[in-house]
Amino acid sequence: MTRIRITPDGKVRSLWTDKINWHAIGRLAVRRASYVEFHDAIQKWVVRPWRPRSRFFRLLQQLAGRPFGEILYLADTRQEALRWEQEYYGIGGPEWKDLARR
Repeated sequence: MTRIRITPDGKVRSLWTDKINWHAIGRLAVRRASYVEFHDAIQKWVVRPWRPRSRFFRLLQQLAGRPFGEILYLADTRQEALRWEQEYYGIGGPEWKDLARR
């Protein structure tokens, strides 16, 4: 199920899904909620926040052009990591409030 929130100023908030024709809504501005990548050293799929809490890691991420910082979740499969991301950042999830303010 896809959950969509429309803010009082008319912004549409949701996690991306190809099941919706987003272009029908109008011009898009897409922002990442997190990074889901395979970590070679530990052989797991890793979910990291889009914006690390640490200023040091934010700077490192900006300079290197790749995610740094805390690992939010580890998964054996990408599908499992994406499912977790949907629950964590989706409407009603632990990080929805923070994500909705961006």
